[in-house]
Amino acid sequence: MKKFKVMDLFAGAGGLSNGFEQTGRFEVKVAVEINENARKTFKINHHNDVILHEDITKLQYADENGKKIGEFCDIDVVIGGPPCQGFSNANRQQNTLISSNNNLVKEYLRAIEEIRPLAFVMENVKSMESEKHKFFLSEGDEVELVKLEIEPVEEHIKIGRRTSYSVNLRNFLMNAYEQRTDLTPFMISNELFSKLNTLLKHAKKKSPIDLLRFIEKEANYKFFMKVINKQWLSQHCEYWNSLYQLDWTDLGEKLKNLLDKTTEDFASYTDSLENIIEAQKIIRKISEVIENKVLLFDIEENHDDIEIIIKSFNVFNYIKRKFTSLGYVLNENKYIFNAAHYGVAQERSRLVLMGIKGTCLKTETVKTPEPLFHKKKEYNKIYDAIGDLENISPGVNVKDDELDKSSHQPLLNSPLNNYLNNIDKIYNHVRTETGEVALKRFKALKEGQNFHNLDDSLKTTYTDHSRTQNTIYRRLAYNEPSDTVLNARKSMWVHPVIDRAISIREAARLQSFQDSYKFCGSKDSQYQQIGNAVPPLLARAIAEGILQSLGEEVEENIREILLSNRVVENSLKECAFSEAKNLRVKV
Repeated sequence: MKKFKVMDLFAGAGGLSNGFEQTGRFEVKVAVEINENARKTFKINHHNDVILHEDITKLQYADENGKKIGEFCDIDVVIGGPPCQGFSNANRQQNTLISSNNNLVKEYLRAIEEIRPLAFVMENVKSMESEKHKFFLSEGDEVELVKLEIEPVEEHIKIGRRTSYSVNLRNFLMNAYEQRTDLTPFMISNELFSKLNTLLKHAKKKSPIDLLRFIEKEANYKFFMKVINKQWLSQHCEYWNSLYQLDWTDLGEKLKNLLDKTTEDFASYTDSLENIIEAQKIIRKISEVIENKVLLFDIEENHDDIEIIIKSFNVFNYIKRKFTSLGYVLNENKYIFNAAHYGVAQERSRLVLMGIKGTCLKTETVKTPEPLFHKKKEYNKIYDAIGDLENISPGVNVKDDELDKSSHQPLLNSPLNNYLNNIDKIYNHVRTETGEVALKRFKALKEGQNFHNLDDSLKTTYTDHSRTQNTIYRRLAYNEPSDTVLNARKSMWVHPVIDRAISIREAARLQSFQDSYKFCGSKDSQYQQIGNAVPPLLARAIAEGILQSLGEEVEENIREILLSNRVVENSLKECAFSEAKNLRVKV
């Protein structure tokens, strides 16, 4: 049977590609991934002739006449998950106004428009369809939006607070926008901006002791002394206003006196410092507007705030209309897929957009995969994924990542466990070393508990207990599916019955990576690659839907693999969980 040639964009470690190739009907020919370790992982798990690119923005798929060139000539299917931060209220509170990742969504669209594959799959966070995910209206957008019948909406976005500079700053920045002026010469370095911002926070506490403690920290003292001694005024290449320049000069003198300990009265200067910080914030954000060619309609004061008036439009609505205009039929009725429905021992919901070229669609609608399991009690559990690894102790050195398990037996009556155990070796069964404090926490937690269940005496290393997420120090429960796997190392996930962190391989199994799939890079990088990945079993189910929509057969479908021998009664599994608890191992 014919194998469809695939290009994987934003490929990561290759979970999406792996799921597609498992069907036996797809072959990945081209992949694009900017992270070096993820590229190594992708390469080692795929055939040698796969072409790997780093930067999607530099790819040229077709010549000036629209004819596909090079390795892109025979691509049948494009898959991938472009990062999409969205322009949410949370995003606006950050130092940047515009996430560069949002432009990567348009890069995915460009690939589809220029290659025109038979089919595509775009995977993303489930919130992508929400109102918070928006594009700002930019130069060149208006003609296309008219064609797509999309009406941008006006937005007022806070970019800073009103200061004594506000009127002059507004006039300067509106003129800079109209002239498309590069504002970089008017900005101090990111490091200096960050240090001054932190200095302001300490000064606002009106505690001389706290302020001096911050200044006298070795790294801070050395940094500020270096800046002062390298000519304070040269920290700006240009000054936008003489009053601002005067305040900057005074700030330098005040800071020098503080460093020389000739004064401790810095708190009285907080207003001027705050004015400088706010001016820098606003200049930075207007610089982003200019750099990204966003259409700016005005800058105005609103009570104590400075706002920009721009227009925006919904990302998901735009994407759907764009794909439709290119002649693709989409999965209109179902976008959100829970990995647990397709055999993954993890509740992980993702948005998946499936597109089939209208002339190639062989079914009435695009076929989305039917869930194998509908209710939580039917889902595969953590025990199904990792229960058989209890007696194989993980290492702590990332270089010692290969263990023999030829005498090892998969769990009985667990099709998922049998599927995961596809070789006689086990790679990446490596864990984080456990410190004394962490071990005390591990021992105090029962299955299903997390950081918030700990005694306060075990929380002292965290500044604000209440802000700690429920996923931190979570002790997994064998009889439950996992929560969404992110970075199990950073989250400090604990093995259900052993007082240790879960290993890289155990995290990979929770994501449904088979044991033959090897990860490369540092320990943290491997955990992160796994957390970022699309679960291969979910990817395989999506791939089967694409094949059905194209009128093609699957060599062996996921239902046959995971349901054919699933005859064990829940009571038998409960016995296995109870036995595991009774044999709980202490590390």
